[in-house]
Amino acid sequence: MGKSLALFAVLATMTVVGGRTEAADVHTATGYTVLDEIGSQLRADFNRAKGSVRLLFVVDPTCPGCLRGLDDVNKALLSNTHDARLQTFVVHVPVLTPAPKAKDVPPAAELLQNSDVRHYWNPSGAFGRALSEGVGLKSDGKSVYAWDVWLVYGPEATWDGTNPPKPRLLMHQLRALEGSKEFPRLDSKAFAQQVHQLLTLLPPTTAAR
Repeated sequence: MGKSLALFAVLATMTVVGGRTEAADVHTATGYTVLDEIGSQLRADFNRAKGSVRLLFVVDPTCPGCLRGLDDVNKALLSNTHDARLQTFVVHVPVLTPAPKAKDVPPAAELLQNSDVRHYWNPSGAFGRALSEGVGLKSDGKSVYAWDVWLVYGPEATWDGTNPPKPRLLMHQLRALEGSKEFPRLDSKAFAQQVHQLLTLLPPTTAAR
């Protein structure tokens, strides 16, 4: 599917209200933080949420496969799991040509209908390299740039160093990782099941909704 068709599919779910484009029935703000070269704001937010189950998605905001992945995970998990013990971080990076711009982040962000989601824009794409190094994302001994990847972290995870820590689960939609036993291909239902299993291990909270 071409990029223009994919974006049309995203925009088709949106309505124009008072001259401003908004997604219908979306329960999350679509603002974003511009991420610096060392991901300091994301690291602070990630560590502040320690004790919760944390999800980390890295996507190109104009990539059809990434947009489909966001929509699939939203339907399988985020749109029906409104629980403060689940925190989601989405880093948008430029990969495709022509390169996406900051203006492309909000339409992609609209696909996740959950109030506990934070979005980040990393215009240099440095985060994809840092994540690849941190989690050991390799194929045939060669590093694979981390994008279109979907990670699950348990409540114990702490981001101490320069690079993000290794997750409990990493799924992907990358041709370079096809057939990997360590990193399975994204299956939104299996992904959601893993997340729900982790949530059952956490103490209940009155913040769950």
